[in-house]
Amino acid sequence: MKYTKDDIQFEKISPRGFENLCYDLLVKYNFHDLIWREGGADNGRDIEACFTFNNTIKNKETKWFFECKHYTSGGVPPEHLNSKIAWADAELPNFIVIFVSSYLTNSARIWLEKISPQKQYEIICIEGEELKERLLNYSDLIERYFSLNRYEQMLKDIKDYKNKFNINPSFEILKEIIENIDLTKLDNGDIGFILLNFFGQYHFFESRNDYYGDFDYKIINRILGHLKDTITNESLSSFDEYKDNYAILGGAGILDEMYWLDDEDYIQEMKKYDFQFYDLHLNDKQAQENWKIGLYLFIIYNNVAFEVFKVDKTEIRIIKHFNPKKIGTISLNHGKNFEKDYDKYLQQFST
Repeated sequence: MKYTKDDIQFEKISPRGFENLCYDLLVKYNFHDLIWREGGADNGRDIEACFTFNNTIKNKETKWFFECKHYTSGGVPPEHLNSKIAWADAELPNFIVIFVSSYLTNSARIWLEKISPQKQYEIICIEGEELKERLLNYSDLIERYFSLNRYEQMLKDIKDYKNKFNINPSFEILKEIIENIDLTKLDNGDIGFILLNFFGQYHFFESRNDYYGDFDYKIINRILGHLKDTITNESLSSFDEYKDNYAILGGAGILDEMYWLDDEDYIQEMKKYDFQFYDLHLNDKQAQENWKIGLYLFIIYNNVAFEVFKVDKTEIRIIKHFNPKKIGTISLNHGKNFEKDYDKYLQQFST
């Protein structure tokens, strides 16, 4: 998901939640041996931790104190920092960091600037705006602490179920998300997840019409229209290393239908699709420990086309001003008669 500072509203979380947020941020920063110092017995700091500075000659272990000040309005005055500084004076860490959800008052800032040169430790203040900038690097923390709306939470949940248990999202859930989620919040990984799961189950979803009559391919156009307006990448560089080293495990779409062009019995039942989805066995010619599963999708939408490829990460390519003559520019390997076969395929539906 994509987030901005406006999505981080410290007033939405409690003082305890703010402390937990700061703790989790320190874990992201690779601090270790974190110890809670909570409530009135915290002796002047909320969290104690260590950090190891590594270099090629010698590692240096440092001790850090962290004070978390959750203010929903106004700034932190100097009198609310006195006891924290006094305790640091007694225990002499290498650093004391003051996390503030709002800001320091001018008097607190002047006081800290005045006493800092006298201390044997360094005083660091991270105020609300800087803290928000830091949190924007960790979307999972924003999701955890600043509550997603209903549809963002649904997307997060189905991604978790897919990653942890390989459970495919249902058509009903995908439809609800596609029709309602704020598309500006989605990154390539989110969009790729929706598209790959929609088209990867296309035949199954299509068969719903035999029973429910509620499958409409056009719901995906909302996602594709957003992609057309936002995607600028015109290459699929992540696929390059696998271009001559993959096998097709299964799929659905244009190329599967084109396979039957010379079958007179099937050609009358041939369907017109604007996409091709494949499960790919990557590095299939290499040793087993190098094998990977990749997901590939090609989609035509209005006068553009897209390629989506996911292996470790998701990459999306746009093919601008797409027309049938550009079918040969897709990243997949194809035969020398590929363009002619595609033209023949389209002619089946020209009337």
